[in-house]
Amino acid sequence: MDYRLVLATASDEGWLEQLRRSVYQELFVTTFGAWDEARHQQHADGCWSRGNIFLIEVENLHVGMIQLVEDPHVVEISELQIAPPHQNRGLGSHLVLDIIGRAHGDGKPVVLWVGLKNERAYRLYLRLGFRQVSQTAAHRTMINESP
Repeated sequence: MDYRLVLATASDEGWLEQLRRSVYQELFVTTFGAWDEARHQQHADGCWSRGNIFLIEVENLHVGMIQLVEDPHVVEISELQIAPPHQNRGLGSHLVLDIIGRAHGDGKPVVLWVGLKNERAYRLYLRLGFRQVSQTAAHRTMINESP
């Protein structure tokens, strides 16, 4: 699957906001019982402050975003959101496998967090070779270690 990653800019903030709501609103309500605008905004602000947000484009169309934070020892997938009409087409698997391949080539593991109630994503990450290393009331921490 052909995709490209384009560094997000401030002009993409509105589109990213709509994406975040379309991807997370149902999961947020399932996890916490109700939508919390302040908590949602705090999460969005935290993402922007960390930087490294990339738009995922397929055929010049924005279909998602990924936030990658890399240091000398690990690659962290902080966020991965694919717009609902583009889910279940293999894009997320392809993208994550590419990240794993690059990270492992550099001798680094890949870490990520997945919502405790996001069973579909959790099963996907297990299939892609991640294992759970810890859990909070809302999230699982997972790692895919370099062979």
